[in-house]
Amino acid sequence: MTIRKFLWILIVGGLFAACGTPKVLESSNKDNAKTAASQGNYSQAVDAWKLYFDQTPIEEVAGADFAEAAKTAFKAGDYNLSLSWFDQARYKNYADAEMYITLAEIFKDKKNISKELNTLEYITENFNESSSQINSRLFDVYLEIDSPEKALDVWNRLDKTTKNETSKLHSYFLVQKELKDTVVCDSVSLVLLEKAPDNIDALEWNAEKYYWKGENRYQREMAKYNKKKTTRNYKTLLKELDKATADFKRSLKYFDKLWEIEPGKKYASYFANIYARFGDEKRSKSYQKYLK
Repeated sequence: MTIRKFLWILIVGGLFAACGTPKVLESSNKDNAKTAASQGNYSQAVDAWKLYFDQTPIEEVAGADFAEAAKTAFKAGDYNLSLSWFDQARYKNYADAEMYITLAEIFKDKKNISKELNTLEYITENFNESSSQINSRLFDVYLEIDSPEKALDVWNRLDKTTKNETSKLHSYFLVQKELKDTVVCDSVSLVLLEKAPDNIDALEWNAEKYYWKGENRYQREMAKYNKKKTTRNYKTLLKELDKATADFKRSLKYFDKLWEIEPGKKYASYFANIYARFGDEKRSKSYQKYLK
């Protein structure tokens, strides 16, 4: 082999090696990123993804790579970088359910409820994603933006375990209260008190329910009797007042608990009136002093 031919081989070989090196490095950085992420080294993985993107022409980077890198950045705690890479993935028309679930988490952390809601709705509409986690959060968001009808619709998609969570049951009670479904509120409030005996909303619901049941009966029957005072009507009055008394006593069971939690003006008028109906002026006046 001549010296000239030998040099030519070296030159050509060098050119091929030079051309191939960047591709090898790019591939190596991408593999390093995936390996580091699989081992839980997310910050290291992010650095490897950065090198990969820096060394690879943008038109050659797949949207799936940007999405995977964004998910890794999220796990590394770099939410701004994660958003930037997700934007690149979307620019390349890439999308998957996990990508948007992660986006929703970021917007939740940033307290951007409008973007979080849009993302959650996009997930349910485009990925048939009906996980309990997504629906649970969507239910809470609809309550935050005061959309009880939409919240109720999501409630029907929640699994039994989630519905039985005290916080969710409480929220469901508040939804039904806003929608004025007294029948549901009656039953749910009792279930709620079994789980959380000090739940103020459920206690107030039952306390006021029986208070007004008794007070309305008292006012109605007294008006009837005063309109026509006969012996027969008086006997009827006594029977109805016994029923009103029973309602007031049931009401007191809940108001007593509320008083333990928050004694003072908020509930004093109820106590004052109940004991006035019982003919106990001393106790009635003891509560009236809180109203001054």
